[in-house]
Formats: sequence, structure tokens, C-alpha cells
Amino acid sequence: MIQRLQILKSRRAIALIAAVASGAAMIGLSIAPPKAEAKIGKPAPKFTLVDVQGVEHTLSDYTEQGQIVVLEWFNPDCPFVKKYYRDDTGTMNALASEFKDKGVTWLRVNSAREGHPTTGQARMARAIEQFKLQTPILLDYSGKVGRTYGAKRTPELYVIDAQGVLRYHGAMCSDKDRGAMNIGDEIYVRSALEAILAGETIATTETKAYGCSIKYARP
Repeated sequence: MIQRLQILKSRRAIALIAAVASGAAMIGLSIAPPKAEAKIGKPAPKFTLVDVQGVEHTLSDYTEQGQIVVLEWFNPDCPFVKKYYRDDTGTMNALASEFKDKGVTWLRVNSAREGHPTTGQARMARAIEQFKLQTPILLDYSGKVGRTYGAKRTPELYVIDAQGVLRYHGAMCSDKDRGAMNIGDEIYVRSALEAILAGETIATTETKAYGCSIKYARP
């Protein structure tokens, strides 16, 4: 009888441990990344990130100075990103340079997890040289900023006006091929910037970004 009671107690203990483990697993599974806060026509989520040189960049510092801000989610090894830095297109650098004197600041954000081959100071330093970048790359190892903005792809772009309001989100242009751009492709970011500067309504405020998935850290 005593032996039988001990066996029953052991079984109950095992069942209790299994239930606790199952509950913990369920709790783990229920933890979801935060919902994206970036909405067209609403204030863009505030953030502060450090660039490759260790310099802090705060979004509100730019908008308070009357700057329009372009955020480009960036991965130097993504073919779709490389497309916009090729010598025969150079769209990203060309636009950043063209609009610089018109009050537009271009910031790249890398939200890949720490230790991933597509990020880190050494890899970003090579990217700066490789792509002849003149504006910063901000490091978002935790992925907090990327998730807050709902960024899923590289490249994925956001245009924020001088009042800090998100005015455009999505793809760079209408051509979804990773090869050379075609004549007649609409460059959505250019159209958005021109409309903002002219005080006009942006015709296309949101498109679906295409490219490589962002290599986020687990939440």
C-alpha cells in the first residue's frame, strides 16, 4: 500500500511538472512583438539610435530643425538594396545628394540582430566605403525601432515631414525586379519628397515594400 501511494505521488508530481512546463511554453509562445506604431498621417515614432561611429541620432532633433527625414532600412548584402547603389543607377545616393540642400536628411537603419553577418561596425564600415555613403547608418540591434515602425524588408523606406508626421511608407520604386531600373519606373520616394516640398498632396502614400527580410533578434 505504501509503495502504491508513493507511485501515485510520483505520477502526480510528474504531471504537475509537465503542466508547469506546458504553461511556461504557452506563455513563451504568447509573447508577440510590439504592434507597429507608424501610421501614415500620424507623428512618426520617436527614437534615438547610435551610428557606426558611436554618434547618437535622435529623430526629433532633425524635425525640430525643420528637416524632412528619409529612413531607409538597410542590409548591404541584400540584392534589392544593392540595386539602388549600383553605379548605373545610384538612386539612393543620388536622391540623398539631390535633396540634401532642400532640407532632407537621409538616415539608414540596420535592424539585424547583433552578430549577424549583415550588421556590426566592421561590416557597416565596409558598406560605407563600398556604397560611397555620405549619411549615417544607425544600428538597431534589439530591433525595437524596426518593429515599432513595422519594417519587414530591406530596402523599406519612410518619409517624415518637418513636423514629424509620417507621409510615405513602402518601396523605393514601382519596379520589383532586383536588376537594373527601367525607364518609366515611378520612384515613390522622389514623388513624396517633391510633393512635401511643394506643399502638395502625395499621390501615393503607401506601397508594399519588397526585398530581403530583416534578420531581427528574437523578441
